[in-house]
Amino acid sequence: MVAYPNNPNPHDAAVLITDDNDAWRDAVSDVLSRAGFQTVQAACGEEAIQVVHLEHIDVALIDFHMPRIDGLETIRRIRAEHLTLPAALMTAHPQDVPVAEVHSLHVECVIAKSADRREIVSVVTHLLRAAWHRAIGPPDEEFPSEQARE
Repeated sequence: MVAYPNNPNPHDAAVLITDDNDAWRDAVSDVLSRAGFQTVQAACGEEAIQVVHLEHIDVALIDFHMPRIDGLETIRRIRAEHLTLPAALMTAHPQDVPVAEVHSLHVECVIAKSADRREIVSVVTHLLRAAWHRAIGPPDEEFPSEQARE
């Protein structure tokens, strides 16, 4: 479940950043924190799964290459209980990501680790807005507009 749909301001959202590289995880956390997001960090897939069970998370950024369980397996396990949690895969080598598996897990996007700050913030914002629109459903064509009610 995403609590975000009650508030279309994505900057109130909690973003989970999972990466075994401390420096990259801290850098992404800093970028998102400066943009107004709340961030939670995990150093591995197992820790990410535990965080999602214990805390409210609105979107997850998961590294593709991690020891023990990789990013795709991490997302698979998280989605077993949190089916609609928006997730993006981060990787230094986007060409290595198995596209069919990414699609089958409904991973919304793959972020190259060469992405700049604006791209990272833009991806998170897009994922949150898309989740909000999915949660509220399609526009109700029968509901009168403000002007029609006057």
